[in-house]
Amino acid sequence: MTELRTELPATRPTALNLKRELLLMGGAIAFGLLILPLLIWLAGHFTLGPYTHGDTGPGYGPLALYGNYFMELGRGQLVYWVAALAPAPLLLILRLWLALLRAMSRG
Repeated sequence: MTELRTELPATRPTALNLKRELLLMGGAIAFGLLILPLLIWLAGHFTLGPYTHGDTGPGYGPLALYGNYFMELGRGQLVYWVAALAPAPLLLILRLWLALLRAMSRG
Protein backbone atom coordinates (compact mmCIF):
# COMPACT_ATOMS: atom_id res chain seq x y z
CA MET A 1 0.00 0.00 0.00
CA THR A 2 1.30 3.44 -0.80
CA GLU A 3 1.41 6.16 1.79
CA LEU A 4 -0.19 9.49 1.13
CA ARG A 5 2.05 12.44 1.73
CA THR A 6 0.37 14.98 3.94
CA GLU A 7 3.28 17.39 4.20
CA LEU A 8 2.55 21.01 3.59
CA PRO A 9 4.60 22.99 1.12
CA ALA A 10 7.72 24.69 2.45
CA THR A 11 6.16 28.07 1.75
CA ARG A 12 3.52 27.67 4.47
CA PRO A 13 3.59 30.76 6.69
CA THR A 14 4.74 30.07 10.20
CA ALA A 15 4.40 32.12 13.36
CA LEU A 16 7.90 33.47 12.75
CA ASN A 17 6.97 34.60 9.22
CA LEU A 18 3.79 36.21 10.51
CA LYS A 19 5.75 38.04 13.20
CA ARG A 20 8.25 39.25 10.60
CA GLU A 21 5.47 40.45 8.30
CA LEU A 22 3.74 42.28 11.14
CA LEU A 23 7.02 43.92 12.15
CA LEU A 24 7.67 45.01 8.56
CA MET A 25 4.19 46.49 8.13
CA GLY A 26 4.30 48.07 11.58
CA GLY A 27 7.67 49.58 10.76
CA ALA A 28 6.36 50.93 7.45
CA ILE A 29 3.36 52.53 9.18
CA ALA A 30 5.59 53.93 11.96
CA PHE A 31 7.84 55.37 9.25
CA GLY A 32 4.82 57.03 7.64
CA LEU A 33 3.63 58.46 10.93
CA LEU A 34 6.94 59.59 12.43
CA ILE A 35 9.72 59.89 9.85
CA LEU A 36 7.88 60.87 6.67
CA PRO A 37 6.54 64.17 8.12
CA LEU A 38 10.10 65.13 9.02
CA LEU A 39 11.28 64.33 5.49
CA ILE A 40 8.39 66.38 4.09
CA TRP A 41 9.36 69.26 6.37
CA LEU A 42 13.02 69.06 5.31
CA ALA A 43 12.13 69.05 1.61
CA GLY A 44 9.76 71.97 2.06
CA HIS A 45 12.14 73.91 4.29
CA PHE A 46 15.01 73.76 1.82
CA THR A 47 12.90 74.43 -1.28
CA LEU A 48 10.09 76.68 -0.04
CA GLY A 49 11.45 78.26 3.13
CA PRO A 50 10.28 78.14 6.75
CA TYR A 51 7.07 76.32 7.63
CA THR A 52 4.44 78.78 8.77
CA HIS A 53 0.92 77.47 8.93
CA GLY A 54 -1.88 78.93 10.97
CA ASP A 55 -0.81 80.85 14.03
CA THR A 56 2.58 79.17 14.48
CA GLY A 57 5.62 81.27 13.83
CA PRO A 58 8.61 80.31 11.70
CA GLY A 59 10.67 79.43 14.80
CA TYR A 60 8.76 76.23 15.55
CA GLY A 61 10.22 74.26 12.67
CA PRO A 62 9.22 70.62 12.28
CA LEU A 63 7.31 70.60 15.58
CA ALA A 64 4.68 72.87 14.03
CA LEU A 65 4.36 70.48 11.09
CA TYR A 66 4.04 67.48 13.41
CA GLY A 67 1.33 69.27 15.38
CA ASN A 68 -0.65 70.11 12.26
CA TYR A 69 -0.02 66.65 10.77
CA PHE A 70 -1.43 64.76 13.74
CA MET A 71 -4.29 67.23 14.14
CA GLU A 72 -5.33 66.62 10.53
CA LEU A 73 -4.95 62.86 10.99
CA GLY A 74 -7.30 63.14 13.94
CA ARG A 75 -9.79 65.03 11.79
CA GLY A 76 -9.69 62.21 9.26
CA GLN A 77 -8.22 64.19 6.37
CA LEU A 78 -7.64 61.71 3.54
CA VAL A 79 -4.45 63.23 2.13
CA TYR A 80 -2.73 63.00 5.53
CA TRP A 81 -3.79 59.37 5.96
CA VAL A 82 -2.51 58.59 2.46
CA ALA A 83 0.87 60.06 3.41
CA ALA A 84 0.90 58.18 6.73
CA LEU A 85 -0.02 54.80 5.26
CA ALA A 86 1.72 55.06 1.85
CA PRO A 87 4.96 53.33 2.93
CA ALA A 88 3.09 50.05 3.64
CA PRO A 89 1.74 49.44 0.09
CA LEU A 90 4.99 50.78 -1.38
CA LEU A 91 6.87 48.16 0.65
CA LEU A 92 4.50 45.46 -0.61
CA ILE A 93 5.00 46.58 -4.22
CA LEU A 94 8.78 46.57 -3.77
CA ARG A 95 8.72 43.08 -2.27
CA LEU A 96 6.49 41.81 -5.09
CA TRP A 97 8.82 43.31 -7.67
CA LEU A 98 11.84 41.66 -6.03
CA ALA A 99 10.02 38.31 -5.87
CA LEU A 100 9.18 38.57 -9.58
CA LEU A 101 12.80 39.36 -10.41
CA ARG A 102 13.97 36.33 -8.41
CA ALA A 103 11.40 34.10 -10.11
CA MET A 104 12.44 35.34 -13.56
CA SER A 105 16.12 34.77 -12.84
CA ARG A 106 15.44 31.15 -11.76
CA GLY A 107 13.70 30.11 -14.88
